[in-house]
Amino acid sequence: MRSTFFLILGCCVIFTSCKEKEIVVYAAAEIFELADPKIEVDSLLFNTSAKVAAVFNMEGTEIRYTIDGSEVTANALLYQSPLTVNEPTEISFRAFHSDYVPSKVVRMRLLKVKKDVSTAKVSLTPQADSNYRGPGAKGLVDLQKGTTQFRAGTHWMGFQGDQIRILLDFENETSISKLIVSSLNDHGSWVFLPKSIRVFTDRKEQIGRMSIPLPTAVEPKSISLLDVPVIAGSYKSIEVHIDLLETIPQWHQGKGTAPFFFIDEILVE
Repeated sequence: MRSTFFLILGCCVIFTSCKEKEIVVYAAAEIFELADPKIEVDSLLFNTSAKVAAVFNMEGTEIRYTIDGSEVTANALLYQSPLTVNEPTEISFRAFHSDYVPSKVVRMRLLKVKKDVSTAKVSLTPQADSNYRGPGAKGLVDLQKGTTQFRAGTHWMGFQGDQIRILLDFENETSISKLIVSSLNDHGSWVFLPKSIRVFTDRKEQIGRMSIPLPTAVEPKSISLLDVPVIAGSYKSIEVHIDLLETIPQWHQGKGTAPFFFIDEILVE
């Protein structure tokens, strides 16, 4: 009986000793990545200027930025107050803190309206999905941009299918060297960019083309401004063919089904 008592006592001592030596490991702050800074802009499209602000409400955090396409490092320009933009610009922002991994880079492209074609006649085939009609065909040249929250506004038009055809009939002959198609990339909502964009004259001559690579993984939600180079010339009318992605890629949870394509504006330069 006594031997059993001492055996139990010994086990208790060993267990207590092990508990006293237990090591608790805490993750170092440096392994945590900062959230992305919030970017606010009064207008992605502007005639004279636009104002851009970056927000990150955490003490000790710096926001750095570049406007020349270079990498945003800890030595990049320090954001201190809202920026005024007078020319077409792509601004890249990133948050830094001495105790954390820097945030991902957030990019925003702002466009200065070079040609106002809001008086053009616009026809659209087919019509937008009944749930995402937006402002109709004329809204493609009204110089009003939607946001990444496509359900919150009335600027976006959504489509499914094989192709969209947009005919732009200008009031006067217009010199063109590039077309910019404003679209939405939101894989979480099953919204994808198209496969390609082609531009034709009223005589069915192809004068421009852009191919968009098929995505291989989920990409951040963003407004994508697709630049379509056009053979420079003066045109009274052009027809834009947007070739849509037939099915969502295999890596996506919606694989095999038809994605949506969203468009809110076409710009001419």
